[in-house]
Amino acid sequence: MVLRVYGTTVHESSPDAVPPMLRFLQTGDWHLGQAYRKFDAGLADRLRASRLDVIGRILREAERSGSAFVAVTGDQFDGPRPDPLLVRGMLERIGDSEVAVHMIPGNHDPCGPGSVYERGDFKARPKNLHFHGHPRPVSLPDQDATLFPCPCSARFGDDPLTWIPPRGPGQGWRIALAHGALPIATGGDERNYPIADDAPRRYDLDYVALGDWHTATPDPRRTPSERMYYAGAPEVGGWDETGAGFALEVVLEPGLQPRVRPIRVGRHEWSELHPTLYSTEDVGRLAHELERLASPDRVVRVRPSGSLSLGVREALQEVIDGRAATFAGLDLDASDLRLALDGDGGPPSDPILREVYRRLLRLGADPSDGFPKAFPRGLPAPDGDVIARAMSQFRGLMN
Repeated sequence: MVLRVYGTTVHESSPDAVPPMLRFLQTGDWHLGQAYRKFDAGLADRLRASRLDVIGRILREAERSGSAFVAVTGDQFDGPRPDPLLVRGMLERIGDSEVAVHMIPGNHDPCGPGSVYERGDFKARPKNLHFHGHPRPVSLPDQDATLFPCPCSARFGDDPLTWIPPRGPGQGWRIALAHGALPIATGGDERNYPIADDAPRRYDLDYVALGDWHTATPDPRRTPSERMYYAGAPEVGGWDETGAGFALEVVLEPGLQPRVRPIRVGRHEWSELHPTLYSTEDVGRLAHELERLASPDRVVRVRPSGSLSLGVREALQEVIDGRAATFAGLDLDASDLRLALDGDGGPPSDPILREVYRRLLRLGADPSDGFPKAFPRGLPAPDGDVIARAMSQFRGLMN
């Protein structure tokens, strides 16, 4: 008997059991069919299409890198009953590749009666797609590895890894595929498939491929040698996950820590700008920055702060409108931009209209001025953008 090292774990075994180097790609959280409700219909359609198209890019990266397989860690669909066209689109893209794909369901698309994975359209899947809807070991003799899939069978659940048995002879690399949340994100909700942060050691695993979080965690560019990672979503799904857009290449070698490298696969880049605007010159600098960033594959949100007169604020809107066609999406969120107190021009001579004008200027300086802290249901709290539009309409009525 000799000692064999898998990652950082030492095991006793026979000499011929030392596993070869293993390379695979990790991905998950495709969320096919995501609504993108906060965007106009045209952009939402394009963003949804990119989530489907990225599957092909992931598989081409797997082929290029010589990966043994692709591990897909759940939430392939945004809901449990996706449109048949989405199912067919996913299966066609997987079937166009020769790389083996090992897939588990997540908590957005759990397996079980009535789920997409029980439907006839999914069961007609290509031969290279291996769906694991039950928690049982899967031997990969060609890679000298054993997969331990941990599928979700409901929206909520307990630690999905507890079923994993102790290491046995001939298992080679022990790799888990799971979908759930680490303790830092459970927020006390222990039913959100909680996963122990020491899962690799606790279950004697050489690597744990996780799904659920949409940004690669930990950041493999800073810490490339951990034994458990979220790959994140391959396309960005919202402004709270702008770090998405990657798959992970995982390399396991005897006696060494895992080597994990992010691979850019997403089409769309999302950028959020926070300029401080007080003058025409500031707006001009923003215009130059937008010209520099212009790309049909970039989604940009501009969230300015500061204070602008009504005229300069209208010029800002013209900058946004005039450059929108050079981006996949360009949005202005002016809720933190206030209307300058001096306004443009003098107040109306009529005393009633003058009071309305004075009131609008006060609200431009402080949108919450005179309003209750709690607003009635269905009535949005006033913000700078609302006040600016009100002032513009008021000016139009006066002219």
